Amino acid sequence: MGRIRVTEVKTFLVGGSWRNWLIVKIETDVGLHGVGEATLEGKSKTVEGAVVELARYIVGQDPFAIEKHFQEMYRRAFYAGGEVLTSAISGVETALWDIKGKALGVPVYELLGGRTRDRIKLYANAWYKQGMSPDEFEMAAKEIVKLGAKGLKFNPWGGRPGIDFYRLDNSILNTGIDAVAAVREAVGPDIDLYIDCNGIFNTAANAVRAAKGVERYNISFFEEPVPHENLDAMAYVRSKIDIPVATGERLFTIFSFQQLLERGGADIVQPDMSHCGGMLEARKIAAIADSHYAAFAPHNPNGEVSYASSVQLAACVPNFLVLEHFPPEPWRFDVCTNPMVVEDGWLEIPDRSGLGVEFNEEAALEHPYEPIDLYNLHRPELQQKTPRYADKLR
Repeated sequence: MGRIRVTEVKTFLVGGSWRNWLIVKIETDVGLHGVGEATLEGKSKTVEGAVVELARYIVGQDPFAIEKHFQEMYRRAFYAGGEVLTSAISGVETALWDIKGKALGVPVYELLGGRTRDRIKLYANAWYKQGMSPDEFEMAAKEIVKLGAKGLKFNPWGGRPGIDFYRLDNSILNTGIDAVAAVREAVGPDIDLYIDCNGIFNTAANAVRAAKGVERYNISFFEEPVPHENLDAMAYVRSKIDIPVATGERLFTIFSFQQLLERGGADIVQPDMSHCGGMLEARKIAAIADSHYAAFAPHNPNGEVSYASSVQLAACVPNFLVLEHFPPEPWRFDVCTNPMVVEDGWLEIPDRSGLGVEFNEEAALEHPYEPIDLYNLHRPELQQKTPRYADKLR
């Protein structure tokens, strides 16, 4: 195969119901193209500008030299890190892997070590937007399990009126515990329950109180018990509770994850494929986690391209645990054809070349960008509404 060169970098901001997708499309001089995703919740327009900046470097380059390009975009630009830059790099880097896989006629996971499994376990998120009472949690849990979910993630405290990130009132603490009890009673002992705190406890002691209140319900992991900035506080919480701690959706590159794990701050790492620095960076993060006997479970709330890249990593990473699944946009396959087979809560690893996604520019333009912020994530009277599950997980 002769040398291939990048000829153009395009961006598409696709308007979603609760977050916008930022799709990066890279074209080459041989007709091959690749797609990546650089969605950053509430700041995708900002990241789009960063992708445009990166395009000045990447146009004219050999798309196969992915590690070289990561180093140039991340390290050689002098200013490194942060969610905006690493999200932009993630979108560009993922698109390069898509090109390389298509050129060689293999899925990306074959280029990152080959598959280690034939299917991956899914868990459902955002299934409980109907209300916050224990009875409402119970009814919603029964419904989502009927659709095939084998695991449920939820925040039993964050959406309650009066929640204060520095003060955990007994009424809020106890009602949240009652909601967890109701879900466990509704789904039985075999369904995995994951508690996502979304970093709402700004004091480590309150995070420990909350975890202690739900330990008896066999919780599979306790996610972001404190905000992401203080790795020592995360490690402190982990040392005090008897539930595995998961975190990492707001951490980027190998450096943050190495420091987290060196402090003993996590049992499960959760890099986001749209933010962490790209597919090879995620592969390295998983390897660092493996050396600390920690599992890998990507954060996965974004669009179909990010979803596809998460599946590619799940296929080849030996310490993969489980993959997050949100209720999908009803038009998702118009914009990104991404057929996957799900049976009984498990997704079969696809074998299409590259990421396995076909992106439709014209369909993307039918869903224009509108600003969406996440400032109101824990203000239930103001927050944006996510889609609702209408059929089985896929």
